Amino acid sequence: MIDNSQAINPKWLENVNTVAVTAGASAPEVLVEDVVNYLRQNGFGNVEEVEVMPENVRFGLPPEIVQAIGSAGGTEAVAVR
Repeated sequence: MIDNSQAINPKWLENVNTVAVTAGASAPEVLVEDVVNYLRQNGFGNVEEVEVMPENVRFGLPPEIVQAIGSAGGTEAVAVR
């Protein structure tokens, strides 16, 4: 687990032919691209994107925030699914 490409220890890649990169739905795409670009620049030029499971996760607002929005003057409550 790393936060960005700067956290990659080059020794991890010694004598390695294949690297798999996974990221959760909340991982910013820019950070994933940063890691992939680092790998490309360090000998892993053949990149193949594989979708193992489609992302269909939606993050709803916490109930406290929904309630606060609903009770704020001049606004209507919005149902969150």
